[in-house]
Amino acid sequence: MNAWRRAICRSRTLGCAILAAVLALGLTTPAASRAPVAATMIPAPTPPPAITVTSGSLTATDPPETNSPIGRDASPIPSATQDPEAERDFARARAWWRARTDVPYVRYGALVRYLHDGHVFDNWWDVRYRSSDGALSFFRLVDVAEDRRRLGGVPFSIFGFKIFDTNKDAEPIRLDEPRIDPASSFGVVTRFVKPIASHAAASGTTLAPSAAPTDDLREIGRIESTARTYDIRIVGRETFAGNSVLHLAFVPLRDRKINRIRDLWLDPATFRTVGARVQGLLDGKPYDGIPWTIHYVLVEGRQYVQQIVADEPLRFGIDTTIPKFEFDFVDYRFPTDVPKYTFDRPF
Repeated sequence: MNAWRRAICRSRTLGCAILAAVLALGLTTPAASRAPVAATMIPAPTPPPAITVTSGSLTATDPPETNSPIGRDASPIPSATQDPEAERDFARARAWWRARTDVPYVRYGALVRYLHDGHVFDNWWDVRYRSSDGALSFFRLVDVAEDRRRLGGVPFSIFGFKIFDTNKDAEPIRLDEPRIDPASSFGVVTRFVKPIASHAAASGTTLAPSAAPTDDLREIGRIESTARTYDIRIVGRETFAGNSVLHLAFVPLRDRKINRIRDLWLDPATFRTVGARVQGLLDGKPYDGIPWTIHYVLVEGRQYVQQIVADEPLRFGIDTTIPKFEFDFVDYRFPTDVPKYTFDRPF
């Protein structure tokens, strides 16, 4: 356990250092994005609410508890009767999302972190996001020494199954860019209905934690939920990530693979979504087969995804199990413009 904690702390510090170096150097062109980035030590970012840091160690906390089985995907038969109060609260939550505004462009750091065989693997991207259509541009942050450590060695396989690897630190899975919209409501409202605020109203300052990316919007949340898409019940008042919240639990009445909301935690005063639990993420295995808990954060009054944590182990194929997996998003910035061709695909 001590080795696990030390590894996480070293990885977080290194990743943040790489991101800071990229931002400081102003690497903005596609050509620059292919060059290795030198790391410069900076203080580690403020961790998200689902992470607890004590005396230099980092420990992932358990997902928030729910007081009712209705919030779980294995939930029982939906009630035939409506709960008018719960549906009114959900309508207020949707109204909050519709009223929000975004700045034209967002820049942030995206981290995919997972645990395998006692080793912590971190993969970082510098991401730009265009609010008008959800386009994203990814710049992979590379540490040459770390990549050499991960890619070294020789795997031995029989009939396609790896039975031995000479490198105990070899990365066990292939990771794609984390294509999750950083401003997503995950199905509470339809995407791209938000007004865009002028940049005169947005400062160019930075703030820590938040977000993940989406280019072709393959994440859940493309279908806006309505009152009778779900059986909605009020679970009660709880504490979520240190906030006093109103907990709503959802059972889909149809299309369970499309209507993925299972829990919402709302600010009881404003009905802002503080957290959510969804059954399945993205549109591919193994991400779409397990529940995920989502944390939001306000950055200069605007809401973004802060952290998405797998509530169950991820199984890749039949021989690789990842017991802990999460997306973390840090250092939100709001540039007034982006370099030309930033969002153009090379092919």
